Amino acid sequence: MKKYAILWLIALIACNKEEKTNNTTPAPCVASYTTDIKPVIANKCATTDCHGHNGLANLNDYNILKERADNGNINKFVFELKMMPPTTATQLTDAEKEKLQCWLKNGAPNN
Repeated sequence: MKKYAILWLIALIACNKEEKTNNTTPAPCVASYTTDIKPVIANKCATTDCHGHNGLANLNDYNILKERADNGNINKFVFELKMMPPTTATQLTDAEKEKLQCWLKNGAPNN
């Protein structure tokens, strides 16, 4: 009888314990082309000696930037190959990279 009482007690305790699960989903990322992306591109990518006016893709033009986002070149060269910006240029901060990834993930909108 003592065995059954102990088993019953264990079962009762197990049933009464709250199962804690993490049902929280991370907030969706938000990045604005005008506020977050355009200034970074202007200051670190579309400079005179790089993707500004020297014959390379002019990333000051949203349509060209969007094309590069859609075909995967921004992701490829910035995040996969880590070639952009070049090591001789000012690097993107972690916060800038996060915003850029968020913007790309959301379809690179002109917002």
